Order: sequence, then structure tokens, then C-alpha cells
Amino acid sequence: MNNFKVKSPRKDLRFEIAFTKAYRDAIDRYTHPAAIEAACLRAQFPAILHPIQDEDLLAGRIQMGVVGLGIQHQTGGFGFYANEEKLVAELEFKAGDARYREDLHDLLTFWKGRTTNAVVLREMPESIREALGSDQWRHLPLPASPILRMAGAYVDFDKLVRVGLPGLRKEVQEYKARAEAGGGDVELFAAMADVLDLVGEVCAFYQAQALDLAAKAGDGKRKAELGLMSAALKSIQTAPPASLREALQLAWIYGIMAPLIEFGRLDEYAGDFFVRDLESGVITEEEAVDLVSSLYRLIDHLDCETDGRVIVGGYGRRNPGNADRFCLVAVEACRRVKEVLPQFTLRFNKDTPKPVWEASMRCIEEGRTYPLLYNDDILVPGVMKAFGVDRARAETYMPLGCGEIEFDHYSFGTPSGSMNVLKILELTVRGGYEPMTGSRRGPATKPLAACATYEEFLANYKRQLDYYIEAQAVFEKYEYEITGRMHPFMMVTLLYDGCLERGKAVFNGGCAYLGGTLELYGNVNAANSLAAIKRLVFEEKKISAERLVEAMDRNFVGREAEMKLLRDAPKYGNDDDYVDSIFVDLHDYLSDRIREQAPKVGLDSYLAVTINNAQNTTLGRWVGATPDGRKAGMPMANANNPAPGTDRNGVTAMLNSILKPRHDNHAGMVSNIRFTRELFTASRDKMHGLVRAYFDRGAAHAMITVVGKDDLRKAMERPEEYRDLIVRVGGFSARFVDLKKDVQQEIYDRVTY
Repeated sequence: MNNFKVKSPRKDLRFEIAFTKAYRDAIDRYTHPAAIEAACLRAQFPAILHPIQDEDLLAGRIQMGVVGLGIQHQTGGFGFYANEEKLVAELEFKAGDARYREDLHDLLTFWKGRTTNAVVLREMPESIREALGSDQWRHLPLPASPILRMAGAYVDFDKLVRVGLPGLRKEVQEYKARAEAGGGDVELFAAMADVLDLVGEVCAFYQAQALDLAAKAGDGKRKAELGLMSAALKSIQTAPPASLREALQLAWIYGIMAPLIEFGRLDEYAGDFFVRDLESGVITEEEAVDLVSSLYRLIDHLDCETDGRVIVGGYGRRNPGNADRFCLVAVEACRRVKEVLPQFTLRFNKDTPKPVWEASMRCIEEGRTYPLLYNDDILVPGVMKAFGVDRARAETYMPLGCGEIEFDHYSFGTPSGSMNVLKILELTVRGGYEPMTGSRRGPATKPLAACATYEEFLANYKRQLDYYIEAQAVFEKYEYEITGRMHPFMMVTLLYDGCLERGKAVFNGGCAYLGGTLELYGNVNAANSLAAIKRLVFEEKKISAERLVEAMDRNFVGREAEMKLLRDAPKYGNDDDYVDSIFVDLHDYLSDRIREQAPKVGLDSYLAVTINNAQNTTLGRWVGATPDGRKAGMPMANANNPAPGTDRNGVTAMLNSILKPRHDNHAGMVSNIRFTRELFTASRDKMHGLVRAYFDRGAAHAMITVVGKDDLRKAMERPEEYRDLIVRVGGFSARFVDLKKDVQQEIYDRVTY
């Protein structure tokens, strides 16, 4: 969304003009990517920062430019980016003198072929161009698409707050001296030192602003708050943090400058400071909740919808005692801050303190959709097997964005591709023919009508899936390589394991574990479709393949009898092994084939993720009618949840179905469950027992929404009265009334228990 919740957004694009000039000057003066990046960061900060707002206890608000330097679209864009649509809108609809408009035309033409996106797409290997030639998945009926970004940087915030800026500066200077002596990359370390100086300068920028606001404040309480803020900003320029306030302030400033949208294991890096402050009388628990609440509001202002993760709990923390004490503060702040972000996540296990679990359930009961629940007793062993790592490393797993898993400040696993599993089934039914555009896609295979058996059709489907899986793996490795040549992303590099020791930027040989993930969409509808084809076409012969395809081509208009047959066929989500086994087999096939690509392309891992966001709706628009009885353009099922309205045997049967897929051969799978507020309130102990039993039986995670079904209907009718209604969409939460109408309808149509 990238609206950035700031009170006075910039009125024009003069920053973007200045940034472009700085970039031009940098590429004229320097050849090293780190020197160019440092110059551009100096052009970007503090220019894109916004003033401290009245409710802030920590300083730092940001509005990314229409042109600038980021890591993924939520941070403005990928690498050097330019939002062409917004540039054109500024030219077409906004005022400005002749010189200003001339500069806008210059921006538009200068960046057209120079953005990182443009370069990556232009230099894509020819071997995969036919399969992945476009990233316009929002607008075209694509079976698969590349995604241009470097998503999910989890930097070492714990190290940052323990050593502070002085410790990082000292370390960089030591490695720079080694590079000078041993022929290493001296320019990289010199640029890092410059960037760390810039972080200190931004702290000084906000320190002066806080002092000025304190002098003008008429309210004694606010004057004191600003005084504490100013003192913290002053201290962290020259010393490691000595309090919770200073630790959170440094982490936040560093995070928005990187720029990051995942904020790590907050209880680990804040827990020791909290306990020390509390026991020495520096802070009260209520004051700590207020500080953390301010941090959460700042994360929410980034408006980075599918990201903004804050994680607490679980195995592998350095300081579990202090971290658990801080967990209660973090959960209470989540309960009070009724915003979409952060995506507050609880990793729990058999040893999680009862008060932490009960506080978390209270949060969920009150309709927050948070915390997202991750079961370490299932996930840690699963991660060990899927990623091929030992237990110590697996305990550092971090779900990013919509739920993809990587390791804290050690690995990168950006999802750089998406695959529409249902769209590929649609193509396979017609032998590779795409009906919307009348074109051929992928390998030529027999159409359904020419297949003698279900097994023959399934083999053709798998051949089509393999074609796109193999291309996506090649693209993943290629995107890392070209990004590494172009972008050191120094603020990430500085706090990623192994990068300083190797003297290399994170994507240029520095990252210790370089993995990748492939997003899958439409799996459930594809399994339902396979079940319908197997039973109705090949086993019971109630509908011929020709008749089925004709009904699909007509979008079932005049073929309502066939549509009813298809809709009455077995559906995933009802504890029916006939279709559930097909779903599990498809899930395993996809997961195994994707995982097999890693050694072929040179990645440490390459794994499937089924963590749908609103793309189950967006991508569904470009899939015609399908053999499960779904009409053309309608949403697909979200993640591994039943398709809307198809789970008819109650909550126990639904949970039994979603418990069947494995959790040791992929990098993330989301389960969204919705209960009525009335049921949760009336049967609180029973519902708590249901959730615990679900996890005790092997569930890995759950994203629970407690909401009245009637509230959703009223919110669609009278949105102005339901601004605070937050729902879980897929891999993210959102204010219901801000969602697109078709997404609202898909959420309303899901079964509520």
C-alpha cells in the first residue's frame, strides 16, 4: 500500500529530482557500488524523514520517495527504483512551473531503463524468458511470474543494541585495516564507515528536533517525554544503548534507514534492557508498554501490509528468562495498539509460560488477529529436515512477510517467484493452450480429452508444473547474482553473519546461507479439480472430458447440471481422504520438486511456500472456470485453507484436513481460521481447548480471526461505522473496509465457525 501514515506528506517531487541528481553525480564520480550507494543514502536521509508527531515516544517517521533506493516494493521499490505510474500522474494532474515539469520529464526518461527492475528483466537468461518473461501478474493471465525484490532481511538487532554505533564503527575499521593489508575490498569498508556516520547524523537530526519541540511544549508531561527522547538520541550517537528506550530508538532509526520492514526477535534484543530498567527503577511496566506501543505505531505507519513482523517467544533465544518477562509487555502493547501492523508473532513451545499464552489468547479473543501462533515443537524439527540444518540453527527460524521461513541474520530466502498452480491445471486440461489470450504456454502435452487414464493426465500436469518450477529456480539464483553485482545493501550487510569476515556484501558472496522460496497459489482448488476429474471423468464417467471442457469454456452458462456435479464432488476441508490425499500428494510433489532444484542452480536451499495473501483473489481473476465448479475469475482458496464455502462438515473435520500436509519439506504454509465472537465468548474454555488440541495433534501454526459474521456484512454496507474492524486476509491482516470489494467478498464467503 505504501501510503505512509505521516501528517504532512510531501507535496511535490523535489526530493526525487534531488535524489536523481545525486545518483548521476555518484555514477560520474565512483565505480564501486558501495560508494554509489553511500552517496545515494546521503541524498535520501534525512530528506525523506518526517517530523516527530505528538504521540511519538521514539523518533523516526519516513515517507519513501517515488524515486529512491529500497530493497522491495514496501520500501519504495527494489534497488534503484522509480514509480512510473506516480511520475506520470504528477505530470498529468499536478501543478508546477516550467522548470519543475521539465525536471519531471527528465526523471521519467532517465529512469525508464535504469531502474534495478528494468536491468534485471532486460538481462534475464534467454533459457527462462519464455516461461517468465513478464512480472505483470496483476494484469495478465500468467501461469508463473518472477518477483523482483530482496524480501525479508532479518538483521542482527541484538548485536546492534549490545555494541551500538561505536562498536560497529570499531569493527568496520578493523576489517578495513585487514583489507588494506591483504588486498581486500577497502572501498566497501570505507563506504560502510560513511553510512554508520550517517546513522549518527540522523540521530543528531532528531535530537535537535526533540529539543526544539520540548522547548515549545506547553504540557509538562510531553516536555518530559521529549526530553527523554532527546537524551536517548544524543547518547546512542557515541555509546551503546544503556536502557530500553535507547535500545528501541537505535534499532528503529537503523531499521528505517536500511530500510527494513522486519523487526526481529524483539523480546531477545529488548528483554535484558527491560529487566535491568525495571529492577533499577528506571522504568515501570506501564511505561515500558507505552514505549513498545509507540514502536508498534511507528511500524504501522510504514504501511507495509504483508510484512512488519515482530517476533517473540520460542526456542533459541539467548536470554529466555528476561525475554519471557518482556513478552508480557510486548503482548499487552499489541492488545492496546489496534492497528494492522506490526504482524505480531508468538513462537511458542511446551515450556512457554502460562501467562504469556493466556495474554496472547486474550489478544486474539478481542479481535486483534494477533499474535500469529507458531508451534516450535513441530516447526523446529520440520525446519531441520526441510533446510538440512542442525537444531541450533533451526531454533533461529524466522517467519517473514506472509510466512516464509529463514534464519535470523544468517540466511536469505527471498520469494522471487510465484506460480499459479490452478492456472497451470487450466492449461494442462487444454494441452498447454491458454483460452483467455488464445496462445500456447509451456510444453505441449496431451489435452485431457486425449488422455486414456487419470494417471496419464496427472503425469502431463506434473510435466507442466516441472517446466515452471525449473525456470523459477534458475531465476532465483540469477536475481541474487545480478543484485549482488549492483547493490551492496550495506546496512543489511553490516548486521548479517559472515559478511564482514568475508569482506563481501550480502548478495555478493557475504551471506552465509543463500536460499530461495517459490510462492504457490491455487493448490487447494487444483486438488479439488483433480479429485473431480478423477472421480467424474475417469471412475464414474458421469461427465466426458469433452463435455467438461465445453462447460468450462462457457463458464457453466447453460451447463448448470455439470457445474452441480463438479461442486458436489469431494472437496478438501471435510476430512475426506479421497480428496485430502490428492491435496497431500500434490503438496508433496510440488515441495519435493522445488527442493530438488537447489543443488542444480547453486543455492543452499530452494523451498515451496504456500502463504497466500490477497493474491488468491488477484491471481484468481486470470483463471477461467475450473473442474472444481469454480466460475471464471473467482478467488482461489487461501493458502492450505478450504475453498470458501466448501468445508461443510464442521470445524473438527476442517482442522483434520489441514493437519494432513507435512511440515518438513517446505518453508512455510499458512492456516487461517475464523471463529465467531459469539462462539468464542460463550465457550471460552472449550475454544481454548480446541486450539490447544489442534496444536497438540501436530499443527504448526494458526492465524485466528475472532469476528462476528454479521459485522462483516454490516461493514460492507456501512464502512464508515467499521473502521476498526481488522481481519486476517491471508499472510497479512488489514482493516476490512480498506480491502478491495472482491477481497471483502471472498473473506465474507469463508466459513466462520
